[in-house]
Amino acid sequence: MSVAVEIAIEDLAGLEVAATSGADRVELCIDLERGGLTPPPELVEECAHRAASLVSAREAKPHFDIHVLIRSRAERGDFLDHPEEFAYSPQEVELMAAQAGESVAAGAAGVVIGALTEDARLDLPALETIRDGALIAGSSALRGVTLTVHRALDALPGRTERAEAVRNLLGLGIHRVLTSGGAARALDGAEDLGAMVDAAEGLLDVCAGGGVRPADIADLAPLESYEHRERPRGPHHRPRGR
Repeated sequence: MSVAVEIAIEDLAGLEVAATSGADRVELCIDLERGGLTPPPELVEECAHRAASLVSAREAKPHFDIHVLIRSRAERGDFLDHPEEFAYSPQEVELMAAQAGESVAAGAAGVVIGALTEDARLDLPALETIRDGALIAGSSALRGVTLTVHRALDALPGRTERAEAVRNLLGLGIHRVLTSGGAARALDGAEDLGAMVDAAEGLLDVCAGGGVRPADIADLAPLESYEHRERPRGPHHRPRGR
């Protein structure tokens, strides 16, 4: 079993720290204090070019790439037990579909998406719309797009709902989910993470995110399909997981 490392970043400086530290990929966003928002396409393009140059210079892993968070609105940093944080109007869904397309066109290898209903269920029609925005752009660029669903899953009511969400996401062609298992820290949500891994049946990767530190890997790594994400330590990046 291999362990892949993803680091959440907000700028070019964070990208360079992540790449040269051996990360497998980054999730690019802005406003991490509130859980992250979609970055402008100009920043995506700048980071994509820099990532490619670091790979070419062998200063990053050969497969190092950028995945972009697609989230049009954030009202609070703590979204656990608050599904309304991820409940979007039709206009917001269309905006995020456009943002997903713009991000892929700007060079993103993947997008990180999520949407719930007000009664705390996956909003499958919204997810399909946003997904299709990314896939259409990928098709135009003649390349594939990796699809990840973010920690909206942690706002679902419990373990059963999260496992069922994973099974539903398989039908949408989602490649990976990012989750803390519904806890403030992924380490505390390990049992829920395990249930999600079981539900994925090896067809979808589970990325543990939320307060993850290198010291936690030994406890989390026994989970199959395991990945983890953290934030880099440095002057522009406080050591707080998402």
